[in-house]
Amino acid sequence: MKKYLYVPITLLLSVCFSGLSIAQTIDTYALDQYWDLVEPLKKGDSLTTEKWKAFLEIEANKIYVENQAFDSQYLERLRKTIEYVYMPKYDSLLTARVAAIKKDTASYWMTYKVYVYKEFETELKNYQRQLKDPFYLDKIYKHTFRWLPKNLQVKDPSAIIRFIGIENDAIAGNGLVISTLWSAYNQDKLETGILMGHEMHHNLRNPFNFNDVQENDQGIIYALKGILNEGSADMVDKDYAVEHDKELPMGVKMKEFLLTQSDSIISQMDLNLQAMENSQGKVFKTEREYRDLMKWTSGHNPGYYMAKTIVNNGYEKQFLKNIRNPFVFVYLYNKAAKKSKKVEHIFSDTSMKYVKLLEKKYWNKRTPNNLKKA
Repeated sequence: MKKYLYVPITLLLSVCFSGLSIAQTIDTYALDQYWDLVEPLKKGDSLTTEKWKAFLEIEANKIYVENQAFDSQYLERLRKTIEYVYMPKYDSLLTARVAAIKKDTASYWMTYKVYVYKEFETELKNYQRQLKDPFYLDKIYKHTFRWLPKNLQVKDPSAIIRFIGIENDAIAGNGLVISTLWSAYNQDKLETGILMGHEMHHNLRNPFNFNDVQENDQGIIYALKGILNEGSADMVDKDYAVEHDKELPMGVKMKEFLLTQSDSIISQMDLNLQAMENSQGKVFKTEREYRDLMKWTSGHNPGYYMAKTIVNNGYEKQFLKNIRNPFVFVYLYNKAAKKSKKVEHIFSDTSMKYVKLLEKKYWNKRTPNNLKKA
């Protein structure tokens, strides 16, 4: 997915890092450094490459940038954009860009992502002061636990939630959650703690790894794991986002991101599975092809659509019980789709035969993620 339009709010972070050994906390150091970084710019100072590089080396920023795969050109454009937004000598340029943004946010997408931190600085700083209230962490766990079975409803004292002041995304994994302030601020206006609840869900659900996956199965296993991973976590927060889609600003709107052509994606997955079954696995799609099919949403689309179908048609209890089993997720979706009064695509018997074969081949080879805790 292109970085300047509908950036996914929730991507599973799979990078490794070390040196994080503090107890569970909400850390705003990188965010505080952002406010310090831009203050001199308001008085006319420039943002030197040295200061910018040092800022990007702050651990939370560094992990986030690496996860998003921002290259040096993108980061240099971001540095210059911050100057355009905050330095007085660029006021005329900024005024023109803001006028264009009000007509079409995507016209100057990067400028928009920086400008909101300037435009709403007072509101964002007031919101930031609330983050370290113990009540906030309690709300996060309440939302997370709602969509986990009892055996996984265990607080992680080593988890760290870090806030940063660039971009509009959130990532999670390895005992760490990183969120941009803008994302959390807008989501929390709908319901306190829902975005962080989603990200914490990724950590506590701790999906299984499947070992020795054959090359022809790697693509479909990626897809099945992804739709469950994101679909299950989406139950924490995406109902709020879809219901209030018109109230959310550009970049954190979710309805189109989550639901565009979901039924068509499932239909194509069905055809792919049929081809695998009929060819005894010789005809298959790669992980890259499944990423393209799911519109680079990491499984949000069609995962949320499938999870909602399951829950809405009476299978919530079974869903929670099997929250870590991607094969059962497909079985439950098919049962729910058959009951649904809506027109849902149903996986064919041929496809289900191959899913059952995958479960037989890999479920007993599963291992915990053994995530390196912070």
